[in-house]
Amino acid sequence: MTEATPPNHSVFRPHIRSTPRALILSGQNLLVQEKRHPVKGHHYTLPGGKQEPGEDLVQALRRECLEEIGTEISVGKLLHIAEIYREKTDSGERQHQLDFVFECLVPEDYEPVLGPSPDPHQVATCWITRENAQQLRPAYVTKLFSIDCRRDLEVYLGSFYD
Repeated sequence: MTEATPPNHSVFRPHIRSTPRALILSGQNLLVQEKRHPVKGHHYTLPGGKQEPGEDLVQALRRECLEEIGTEISVGKLLHIAEIYREKTDSGERQHQLDFVFECLVPEDYEPVLGPSPDPHQVATCWITRENAQQLRPAYVTKLFSIDCRRDLEVYLGSFYD
């Protein structure tokens, strides 16, 4: 994976954000949030989000998935960690974010739905195939899905601009 060179530290928000993410596979399909953003365009992301004070990563991931994809999940092992330097379109600052990617499962009868509290730009929840991998964000997710999400990759994936 390609590492990014961090930009000037003065343009960063003051706190590092920890973000658990769910890697949910069904056969050759990956469960994702479909998003439409006025600047970033149409893309897909892994379910998950901001860890709140007092929550552990697993609690945060379960809460976020219930809100975004409308179902309880089973959280497995931690697969990967990536650093993201996410540009915030409202302020011009960058958010330094740590993504913790967990192997997860949904109930066998789960049909993708938009959860009761989706992300602001989330328009759907869906299963995608590798043909859609180039629309995954951040870039590390495209790489993981394109190579069958192998667990023999390094746990630390490096840093990426998004």
